[in-house]
Amino acid sequence: MASIIHSQANIAREYILSYTMDTGKVMIDQDLGCAPNGSDAICDTPQEIVANMENWRQPNDAPSLFVNTDSNPAPLPRSFSADVDSLQDLSIRVRDPMLSLPLLFCALLIIALVTLRKLCYKQKQPNMFLASTKLPPCTVPPHFIYGHIPHVNAPPESAKFRSVFVDHANASGISTFWFMNTPCVSVLKAEHVRTCFRNSIERPGNTSFAKHFKKCIGEESILMMEGGKMDREKWRHHRNLIKSGFTKKSVDNMANKVWEMANNIASSILRECAKNNSDANQGDNNTYRADGEDIFKWVTLDVFGKVALNYSFGCTDTLSTTPLAHSLNYTVEDSSARMKVANLLNPLFQFYWFPTRRNRDYKYHSQNVHGLIREICRQRVKEIEDQNNGLGGSSNDGAGDADHGVSKNGDLLTSLLKSKMQSQDTKLDDDSHGETIQMLMTLFFAGYDTSSILLSMAMWSIATNPAIQQECSEEAKRASSTISSSPPLNNCSVEQKKSLHEDSSQWESRLAYCQAVILETSRLHPPVYSNCRAFDKDVKMDGSTIPRRTRVYLPIALIHADERNFARPTEFLPERWVRRDPITREWIPRDYETEEPKQFVDDDPTYLPPGNPRNLFIFSDGARKCPGYRLALQESTVIFACIVRDLTVDVREGFVMQKRKKFALAPPVEMPLIFRKRE
Repeated sequence: MASIIHSQANIAREYILSYTMDTGKVMIDQDLGCAPNGSDAICDTPQEIVANMENWRQPNDAPSLFVNTDSNPAPLPRSFSADVDSLQDLSIRVRDPMLSLPLLFCALLIIALVTLRKLCYKQKQPNMFLASTKLPPCTVPPHFIYGHIPHVNAPPESAKFRSVFVDHANASGISTFWFMNTPCVSVLKAEHVRTCFRNSIERPGNTSFAKHFKKCIGEESILMMEGGKMDREKWRHHRNLIKSGFTKKSVDNMANKVWEMANNIASSILRECAKNNSDANQGDNNTYRADGEDIFKWVTLDVFGKVALNYSFGCTDTLSTTPLAHSLNYTVEDSSARMKVANLLNPLFQFYWFPTRRNRDYKYHSQNVHGLIREICRQRVKEIEDQNNGLGGSSNDGAGDADHGVSKNGDLLTSLLKSKMQSQDTKLDDDSHGETIQMLMTLFFAGYDTSSILLSMAMWSIATNPAIQQECSEEAKRASSTISSSPPLNNCSVEQKKSLHEDSSQWESRLAYCQAVILETSRLHPPVYSNCRAFDKDVKMDGSTIPRRTRVYLPIALIHADERNFARPTEFLPERWVRRDPITREWIPRDYETEEPKQFVDDDPTYLPPGNPRNLFIFSDGARKCPGYRLALQESTVIFACIVRDLTVDVREGFVMQKRKKFALAPPVEMPLIFRKRE
């Protein structure tokens, strides 16, 4: 005896049709009836069913099953094409009882989720830490699964983001929240932030997010290493190799290449403005319109190519993304897309082995990028070996000295390869280039989006502050020409200042106000708006105790906007970083440690205290501080200065700047910039 379960989507019942193969008789439960096609008769007994079987010998005449009800018989779909002489030919769909397990599983899953929801709500109490820690409770209701992740992922200017980290913080700026089922702490005071950065290098990661970064930039990237006991030594080894290429001397040697790319982007925009001016059909003459993030991604790509690889991607020449630059950009953007919360449960985004268009494109572009860097690595190794053989095994070009810096005609890749060859005291084969590729991808990944976001926000800041823009332009023009210190003091010899065209390494002293604009932009609009740490031991902060292994969240955007860290924190004031020299009337950096406020109060009643650079955490702090921060600041300042020197910058009329979430970054939703040739 076999059981055949037949169901219909619109009938929530099961009907059983049983038969015996040995007798060849069909037996149907008494509550079932069947009738031939086109017949309205309903058979209520097995005898009537058998009597009518002869009418259903043809497959096309397969019966329809009905169930008797008080009102109308409910039809069931056709179950078999009957051949009475050979019941083995019945095309009855036999369902194994195991096939009902999915329904049972779904029911159990619903029960489990409801139970989990109740348990999670019960677990996520406001007082998530012991009373002895004196940590404040969190009164913001958490999501039963994600906790306060929706608040953490909100734009930094939003009320939702501030509700957890500001509105419910105690007097010391400490607050608590749930990261899924993990209790976390947040701090706002700069001294607490420094304590976190300088007492711990461990940065807790998230497996769901980290796997995509690792796929993009490498398993052994220092960005992906948490800095715990398992990978601390490896992290230090990689950091020391990278840090050797970013000494002050090295960065000064990179300035000429950065200046070249900055002038190139300004010249290309001027060329487009002139082209539009000569076009009779152009409605808006003598202008060039583009999204700010796109423009500054192009120039950032070219700077990376020149400084790191001595390779030109050609984006600033064409004001477009070249094919190879597109591949480099695609690998970064694809990783960001896969980490969106909406895609975390989508297997087509999470697994790279699915034969999807996205995965094929990622593989193609990733191979393009890695193939290029690997080929350049082979060329550099050969050049270094030829050079060492020609010089008797020594190098005097400045890249192999104690600084391991980048020579004036070299690049960062050469510096990294020489450092590895000296530390390992061996030749580098093709297999060893994987580590170097990961280091370069790490540098690109860390500086690509951040620099373009920072420059976009700087342009928006001066577009809405014309007086500041004019001051930047005048300083940039002076820096591009050779000048003398005027007036000379005590009949001393006049100090000659070369233009940045002649010596770009003077950028920091010649572009003090432009650098102040970049610093102030990074304070109000930090590209990376959050960070985190975990301690190996209990840490006390203003009477509160943060237990060991607790994730400490650092909302950089809110820290910079806290009045305990900066005076008049919500105002855009570059003057907090610079002041005018009383003799030369040029802008010079302010010294937070030595400047005495009272000596300026009489001259300026609206005295603004100098900003404390130690309270600026755009590049993190402590052992995990960005090793390339000098280059990032130089790059942003020089590019900014070259553009405002030659062009006026404006935004579309009525434009309201809004930010979006991109992992730990906060880029603008759009940045419609309008460039015009400066008269």
